Amino acid sequence: MSNVQAIKLVTGEELVVEITEETETAITFKNPLAAVLQRSQKTGEPALGFMPWMHAANGPFVVDKSKIICVAEVADEVKNGYNQIYGAGLVVPPQQLITG
Repeated sequence: MSNVQAIKLVTGEELVVEITEETETAITFKNPLAAVLQRSQKTGEPALGFMPWMHAANGPFVVDKSKIICVAEVADEVKNGYNQIYGAGLVVPPQQLITG
């Protein structure tokens, strides 16, 4: 999962995807998840969650760049959640200062 990115579409949808190809006019990706706000089961506070995008299709997905507002790196927590769904389940631990 080396190329997990966030994509914001002109429709307002925010996707987390694995980009597989980019041309001058389009971006191709696989395994898209829509990022949605939901209430945390632990705290009751708003939290980021995922839901499937394009339920009836397997991909690859090709989106014209004119329909994309922004492409950005995702936070480690988002990448970890994505990898738990589509990856090998490996997560990147948070960086901590080791003292001793």
